[in-house]
Amino acid sequence: MSFLLRLFGFVVLLPSLAHAATLEIPGDGTAVSGIGVISGWKCEVAGDITISLNGEAPFPAMYGLPRSDTSAECGNDGNNGFFSYWNWGNLGDGEHTVVAYDNGEEFAESTFTVTTPGAEFLTGASKQVTVDDFPNPGDTTVLEWNEATQHFEIVDFMGSECMEGLTLHPGEMCSGSIMVFGHEIDFSFAVEADGQGCVEVDLPPDFPTGIGEIPCFNTGQQFEDFLESFQISGASITRNDDDSWTINSFPDF
Repeated sequence: MSFLLRLFGFVVLLPSLAHAATLEIPGDGTAVSGIGVISGWKCEVAGDITISLNGEAPFPAMYGLPRSDTSAECGNDGNNGFFSYWNWGNLGDGEHTVVAYDNGEEFAESTFTVTTPGAEFLTGASKQVTVDDFPNPGDTTVLEWNEATQHFEIVDFMGSECMEGLTLHPGEMCSGSIMVFGHEIDFSFAVEADGQGCVEVDLPPDFPTGIGEIPCFNTGQQFEDFLESFQISGASITRNDDDSWTINSFPDF
């Protein structure tokens, strides 16, 4: 579908937004491995969405998945997503091409690179690795090999070490330990996407205050008042204008 635009006496034929489409995974020039998906979105479908890899016979992709992020551009309910599962190891190492079709007509294409662990589907392997300074400087992330997905998956995230003067932005966290009433308490502090500050602690059953679950807070004062209700004083954190939080001091014991 197209529409006419009359501009300075000329008639210009413009493509309708209903034909807008994107092949997102695998993106052009990207690298993939393991079990993954071929996915994207298309505003309007004339027939069946099919996928071809390296010019081989097309296979079907599911269409109509919710993609609310496309509803404004497409001018519809946003159910524009398509996808199909694929084991990239089946293609082998090197450069490959994927083409998406609507009722046999090409509408998107990308070229990507596959790297395998030496096999189409690796079995019997196990490994856990620690990655420092990811995703932020000072963070520690632990990865473990998952045979089912043929990927290393995140199994633990410890964040930066919490210390006085540290500022955390939305999506960041820190962790640490502190001696409280003769008990070593592990804790973490995270800043949520909405700017709330959330504290989690691992308290032993015989911990004397019985704090229990700690709620999230909108201001540092709320957190300090919460601790003082359990006779814990000296802790100070500040929520800044950009929704980051700064640790000023730890409790006094």
